[in-house]
Amino acid sequence: MRERYEEELRKLNVSIINMGKMIEIAIESSMLALMGRDVDAAKQVAKNDEAINDMERDIEAQCMKLLLQQQPMATDLRLITAALKMITDMERIGDHAVDVADLVLNVPDCKYGKMNELIELSTEIIKMLHNAVQSYIEKDYNKAKSVIAHDDVIDNLYHVIKADLVQKIRETSEGETILDYLLIAKYIERIGDHAVNIAEWVIFALTGERK
Repeated sequence: MRERYEEELRKLNVSIINMGKMIEIAIESSMLALMGRDVDAAKQVAKNDEAINDMERDIEAQCMKLLLQQQPMATDLRLITAALKMITDMERIGDHAVDVADLVLNVPDCKYGKMNELIELSTEIIKMLHNAVQSYIEKDYNKAKSVIAHDDVIDNLYHVIKADLVQKIRETSEGETILDYLLIAKYIERIGDHAVNIAEWVIFALTGERK
């Protein structure tokens, strides 16, 4: 019985890894759409979001099956509970990638001088997200803590971008367009918050505490 249960847990881990990969791709695709002014790529992000939503429902079903058909020990119960919480944050990350892609479809090109910082912000976010998911799979407390600590880097990058955009709004006639870029930066920064949430749920799974 325990062997079958362990196999179901392994399947759950695989599903979470796959969902993690899908949302990483969503973030990358939304940024590629922005940098390359690629309307088709932006539209594809929205289409892929349906697959992410399907993954969330599938993982929910796997978790409920484990809870209802088995009698998980305290540690396993926390792992399953954490998985249910994590996929909610993961689904929201997919939504934010769609938010960015939607803005790409509507915002005209502008000469914004902090594009490199936006790329850096999204790159750091993807690293955080990947490490947060891996910390769950590997049951790695220290990796989860490092994700939480790395949020300071994200916040600092976001504030640099925000300050530059606010200054440009004052100096140019492209205020509405620049405001859309500020929204894009904010959506990316929020993805970092969700990555932190995932890491905090990993710590709960391992210790019974949120932080």
